[in-house]
Amino acid sequence: MKKINIVIVLIILSSNAFGQALNEFKSTLENCWMNVTIPSGFVESKVISNKDMRYDYAVKYPDRDFELRYSISPIQTKKNRNDTLTSENKEQIKFRNSNYSIILKAIILNITGGVQYKIQEFDNNAVKEEFNADWGAMTFVELNSAFGKGYKYCMIVAIHKNDVADAYYFYLSNTKDKFSENQDPLFHTLKFD
Repeated sequence: MKKINIVIVLIILSSNAFGQALNEFKSTLENCWMNVTIPSGFVESKVISNKDMRYDYAVKYPDRDFELRYSISPIQTKKNRNDTLTSENKEQIKFRNSNYSIILKAIILNITGGVQYKIQEFDNNAVKEEFNADWGAMTFVELNSAFGKGYKYCMIVAIHKNDVADAYYFYLSNTKDKFSENQDPLFHTLKFD
């Protein structure tokens, strides 16, 4: 009986920690004028600290080798939007609003061990309609980094909203088989308000 009670307590504690992680992620998103909708049937995955690519939250299928990691890189947040911007901050915003594709290419180099991949930019009207973003792109890479440990392949989707944030979806798997099918229900889960 004691073993059962211990197991129940551990399950409750872990589910509270997972719920807390989602709430913290949603709070980060709200501060960046974003929202997330995770479809049912997915479970949270532990965020693993690494030197190659920071990410904020992850979900996976409970019975498949497929994970989605989200990374948010704010340009401004609601908390600092009304603060007086210094000239340094203004230059940073200007840089981020014009160099999102260069930043994506640097991320690709980090997670692939220095291999360059071509990115495919989304149509401006489609990225606006589907993500409420000003720019978006995607690429498919083979991983070779601490970020990708345990996975072979990654599809990256990047979205950018001027003056707000850059956001990245990292879909990870060890096989290309059914990649699209696995990725499809998660494709539009993260959007700008």
